[in-house]
Amino acid sequence: MGNLPAGGTRFVGRERESREATAALRRGRLLTLTGDPGVGKTRLALRIAGRAQRSFPDGVWFVELAPVRDAELLVAAVAEALEIYEASLGTRQDSARSLLELLVDHLADKRMLLILDNCEHLLDACARLANILLRAGRNLHIMTTSRQTLGVVGEQVLPVRPLPMPDPEKTPSLAAVSGSDAVRLFADRAATASRGFRVTEANQGAVLRLCHRLEGNPLAIELAAVRVRAMSVDRVLWRLDDYFGLLTEGSSTHLPPLQAPRTAIDWSSGLCSPVQRTLWRRLAVFEGGFDLDDAEAVCTGDGIATDDVLDILTDLIDMSIVVREPPDRLCRYRLPEMIREYGQEMLARSHEETRVRDRHRDHYFAMAERAMTEFMTPRQALWLSRLRREHPNLRTAADHALAAPGEDTLAVRIATDLGRYCITRGLLSEGRHWLDRALEHHRASGHARADALWVAGRLGILQGDTAAALDLLDQCQDLAELIGYPLAGRRAVQCAGLAALFEGRFADAQALMTRALESSRAADDADGQWLTLFHLSILHSALGDHEAALACAERSLAISREHGAAFSEAHALWATAIATWQLGDAAGARPLLRAALDLKHTLGDRWGMTFCLESLAWATTDADAEAAARLLGAADSMWRSIGSSVDRLHGLAESHRWCEGVLRGTLGPDRFGQAFAEGAALPLDAAVALGLGRTAHAGS
Repeated sequence: MGNLPAGGTRFVGRERESREATAALRRGRLLTLTGDPGVGKTRLALRIAGRAQRSFPDGVWFVELAPVRDAELLVAAVAEALEIYEASLGTRQDSARSLLELLVDHLADKRMLLILDNCEHLLDACARLANILLRAGRNLHIMTTSRQTLGVVGEQVLPVRPLPMPDPEKTPSLAAVSGSDAVRLFADRAATASRGFRVTEANQGAVLRLCHRLEGNPLAIELAAVRVRAMSVDRVLWRLDDYFGLLTEGSSTHLPPLQAPRTAIDWSSGLCSPVQRTLWRRLAVFEGGFDLDDAEAVCTGDGIATDDVLDILTDLIDMSIVVREPPDRLCRYRLPEMIREYGQEMLARSHEETRVRDRHRDHYFAMAERAMTEFMTPRQALWLSRLRREHPNLRTAADHALAAPGEDTLAVRIATDLGRYCITRGLLSEGRHWLDRALEHHRASGHARADALWVAGRLGILQGDTAAALDLLDQCQDLAELIGYPLAGRRAVQCAGLAALFEGRFADAQALMTRALESSRAADDADGQWLTLFHLSILHSALGDHEAALACAERSLAISREHGAAFSEAHALWATAIATWQLGDAAGARPLLRAALDLKHTLGDRWGMTFCLESLAWATTDADAEAAARLLGAADSMWRSIGSSVDRLHGLAESHRWCEGVLRGTLGPDRFGQAFAEGAALPLDAAVALGLGRTAHAGS
């Protein structure tokens, strides 16, 4: 369990630090790896975490903080990495809790290792959060990487120093040179760059002197190692010395320090062509990575043609300035953080910073706009996946838009699209963050403001802040009527109906939802129709009218399938299954729930998978009590993994209690407890397999 990123290049050395860190995590619960830039703190943290996984049954979770520039989004970033969903079905007491409270509750009973990577630019916020979380979770361990310590009571500090190597002045043996961590790293990366490279009697002196020039800094060594593709080690060493005006015959012990890796990056920049440096500084605008299409959209013009980007990007990869992410079905790239910082400095000194940042903003705004426009299409799932991948870049684009003067309408529109995406991911606090900033500080009017108002209202409803949400929705309806924008008016009415449902005002909810549905039909608004029908199904179930609930759910499902919208279809399948089960047809509900679970698994929707596993337990109770108990255990584990509980969700707790009571009576306390525990112990994919009927215990 966890989310450790896949490894890239082979890890070399650091055995002593790995042992010391493991011992420190046994002694205490907070460990900070400190050291100079480029010294390998993140790689070491991942190495330690990978070896420690068995000690943490609730997982090892990695939070990359380099792309998070706003301290107010720190908690949201941690919650997102842990896949904690802020969502409710209408219980104000729980939905109104802050995201920090949800995070604290989630971690309170977890035996988990949480890694906060690159804390230095959020030092105070990270220190406060670590202190709060460690007080709340007695079995929680936190490891941070930072150029500075957090200063929290109980913090253990492990300095990550340059890689060790022998003194070249003492003419060490080939075995001593080849066995040192710094030389091993150089040899490994050089062999990747130039197949067949190895350290020999002939080149060992040059390799060792080069590693000394670079102070044993891993990033600097890697930047130098790739140069053996084009020249000998002696030549690399000579070029490095020449760059700093040093005499190659001088003793290395008398050379001034090069302050690696900054020097190595500076040297690498000097070896780049002007067009390579231009692309480097433009690529530095991306947060969290990019693909070729992104680079072509943002970085072309003024000396770089679209057709040239791939060739120049390949050159930068060959120089280790750009890193290709570990291979998967997507091809993405990133700049190592210090190299990215250097690129941003180059960008800030250039005449083109504003233009490049504007192009980045416009590219991701266009992406978000298109995703929302094509929401009810067969591309729905692909767009949601892409927005999830590009979330750091979307944040950066929104922040730039909100900070720029004279861009009110654009700022509000991008905050609105980001807010809509956050709803699909259960990131309600972050969505409110962007919409609150946009509505408070920007004077956009017309369609842009109307859309922002209903999205902000929906976020408020889902968080349980109903009074503020209804005020926003009233403003939206007034504005929509004034400017003749019926779509925003429909959405506001739809959201007001949802608020009434959550508050138990069922007559108001039915009137509002019926009105929204009729206007959506008249406008041929498929997005409005499927979602309103989905909510009407829940409403009719709450009223006990299961026939009406089934009719609404089936219509919602038909619309979703007609448009090929997988995310919507999965929701509608679940609602159809629940209504079918409530009508007494458990056998008919099971295949619907399995289809929904399969879609949710494909979409990576843990919230939806949890709902489906819970509901499958209910629907399997009459067919296979042991399988149902396992499903209930699997669902219980999933509820906890997303920071929620079935007891917090209006309308589900009663069915859960009924199911558990029947199963205890059928199996007896011991057999029920054993089956429940077996289900709770299943990892995610195995739990889904159980729900899909792909194991011997899954029932009929």
